[in-house]
Amino acid sequence: MSHTVPRSHLVLLYSWAASNFHVLVPKRRGTGYLSVPYGHHPIPGLDAIADRAGVDVTGLDGALCFECGGRVFHGNESLRSAFVAQVVPALEAHYGMASREVTEADFWRLHPLFSRER
Repeated sequence: MSHTVPRSHLVLLYSWAASNFHVLVPKRRGTGYLSVPYGHHPIPGLDAIADRAGVDVTGLDGALCFECGGRVFHGNESLRSAFVAQVVPALEAHYGMASREVTEADFWRLHPLFSRER
């Protein structure tokens, strides 16, 4: 479910997968999702979101990965909900897109490095 009014038809997809919180970032041109949503150069907006959440963010492998590991991923549902409430609205504002949660299976099906629709 979206936390803000979208400024575009594009939607960020997030999922709890591979022991972390992952976000697929849609391409603004074309179809599909960015293969490298966070490369080798700093993106201050994403760094600020990760800093506020107290985690690292990476994105060389087809999705933004907020490395919350055991602290949140393996914690209780209230920890996960609080993490989402802190990170997702900030991501929506940063990208100017709505968001929605997808299942882990859908995350991997749509993932740009693993999907058949590259």
